[in-house]
Amino acid sequence: MKRIAILFILCVFVLVSCGKAEPKTNYKTDISVDSISSKIIENAKDVLLTEADENYVALNVPIETSLAEDFVIYISTTANANLIGVFKAASEENAEKLLTQSNEYLQTLEDNWMSDYLPEELPKIQNAVCQKFGIYVTFIVLDDAPRDNAIKDVENMLKK
Repeated sequence: MKRIAILFILCVFVLVSCGKAEPKTNYKTDISVDSISSKIIENAKDVLLTEADENYVALNVPIETSLAEDFVIYISTTANANLIGVFKAASEENAEKLLTQSNEYLQTLEDNWMSDYLPEELPKIQNAVCQKFGIYVTFIVLDDAPRDNAIKDVENMLKK
């Protein structure tokens, strides 16, 4: 009888946990990083950004870009912390690694920010968002409203 009671309790826990599982969102895999970055930049209307070349990325961005089929990083052309990165990973596993490395990169930026130099820009880095949408990974360092709008737009663009 005790075994039946334990089995019943285990079944209840399994059923309860199954009911709470959130549905997995499916994302497209055929959108170019240029389309995604354009959507982000569109939200950052008056922000001046330029695409970082391979040398800049190799020297300043500690992310294994070889994990991505394609990527683009935009940096500020003026004295501010604005920064955008978009990666299309070669696999889901690589996307997870890119997400981890992107979060570490943003944390390094925050940890090493010179508080005497542009202290008003530090909150952008502290509130930066790094997200994974299937095989895509983005990081966005912008003011709150353009960042939040860009995240929504990118997610809508990539949802199946």
